[in-house]
Amino acid sequence: MKRVLKVIGWSCAFVFAWASAPSSAADHFAERFALQLDNGAAYYSVTLPAAVYAASQRSDLGDLRVFDSAGEAMPYSLEIPRDAARGAPTLRPVNWFPLPPAVPGASSAPFGVAMAADGSLRATAAPPARGQHDTDLIDAGRVSRAGRVSALLVHLRDDNYQGRVTVEASDDLRHWQPAGDAQLLKVNANGSALSQDRIELDGAPARYLRLHWLDGTPYVESIDMEVQAVAVHAPRADAQRTWGEGIVAHAGPKPGEYFFATGGPYPVDRLRLNLPQPDTVAPAVVYSRAGLEAPWREVSSATLFRLHNGTVEQSNPSLSFAPDTDRQWRVVVDTHNGGLGNGVLTVAAGWRPATLLFAARGAAPFTLSVGSAAAVSAAVSRDELLTGASSVAATARVGDALSFALDADAQPAPPDARRRYLIWAALLLAVGSLAALGWRLARGARAQARGANGAMANGLPVESAVVSAPADDADATRPDTNVNVNVNVNANANAKGNGKT
Repeated sequence: MKRVLKVIGWSCAFVFAWASAPSSAADHFAERFALQLDNGAAYYSVTLPAAVYAASQRSDLGDLRVFDSAGEAMPYSLEIPRDAARGAPTLRPVNWFPLPPAVPGASSAPFGVAMAADGSLRATAAPPARGQHDTDLIDAGRVSRAGRVSALLVHLRDDNYQGRVTVEASDDLRHWQPAGDAQLLKVNANGSALSQDRIELDGAPARYLRLHWLDGTPYVESIDMEVQAVAVHAPRADAQRTWGEGIVAHAGPKPGEYFFATGGPYPVDRLRLNLPQPDTVAPAVVYSRAGLEAPWREVSSATLFRLHNGTVEQSNPSLSFAPDTDRQWRVVVDTHNGGLGNGVLTVAAGWRPATLLFAARGAAPFTLSVGSAAAVSAAVSRDELLTGASSVAATARVGDALSFALDADAQPAPPDARRRYLIWAALLLAVGSLAALGWRLARGARAQARGANGAMANGLPVESAVVSAPADDADATRPDTNVNVNVNVNANANAKGNGKT
């Protein structure tokens, strides 16, 4: 009996040990990627591509690991792009000067404009006729040095206008750099007034801005400059943003309802909704949720439009919101004016990818593993990772995905499969031991029952029957420990017989 109990105990301990033991990297991570890096650097930084996000099973990228050739995990930090805390922007009116087409090779102030000693501009001639006017020159003044010019708001006098505009920036009126572009719109459609008067800029601290009208020059009522008070120039987020194009939104069971999935925990902060038909105007609300069981929450709302004016097509700008890692998305369109009509609604999702910084203290090659909902983030802070380091991190690149599979003939069972096989074997051993214990107890009970029946047949009380059962298999084979039933019964019978004689 003791031996059977020991077998059961060891089997249960084996099962619990294997069930609770931590698994290796190969157990946890479903995907791994080659890291391409230059030899010699102590630290490397790599921008995470879309494939890594698609393989991750955690919204915080907590299942990322970097391994060397020996399978040892490397320390790393994860830098998530975040906008710096800023105050509310201020709007300031600016002066602008209508200009005729620029003369190629001009190296001074444009015709009709003079520059003072302090850099300010003033008009020296009447503005050109409308047919010869295709450029507006803006003097941002000294305010451009005190903050970041984040946008221009061009207020149009025209009741209906659709056109493209590009912006260039300069500090000396001779050397110009691209600073932004936009499509401006002011139109009445289906009883609704639509207006798009904002031109996003890259925030370059330039003194002068030049607007080129590509689809006809509108009547400009006024121009405001949006100034963001920041100490350091911040590059435009769109220049660092990754876009996932061609996402198809499928129509839902209700009219005006569309669903799509991003396919990964991308920190989406921009959405472009491409309407299927031109001359469409429809208000819409966008929702998201983390999973099928989670409730929907509102993310953004806007009036979607796609309008034609001759050869110019105007669409609503991208929806902007805080980074959202949800995978499931829903668009609800107001159908009072016909909705979106026939066709397919396509979506482009934009996000700013995170940067992985790791220490290359092991031997190459290095791999990036990802893909485990149970993994806990092992990232440390950048300062903790670079403690005492004087070198600058080199740039690494994420290569192609690597296969975990070996040759078919020599491929061992996956670690998860081996774990399951051993657990099942231990469980079967424990069940078998329990069955043997039950059979032995049942045999002892039957022996006791036979002894009791014999005692009753001889007219004796049941309590006078003594049954001896072997303690285990080893004792069962010994002659002096065999079951002996009705010993006391025979002795009492003999005693009665002697008394009668």
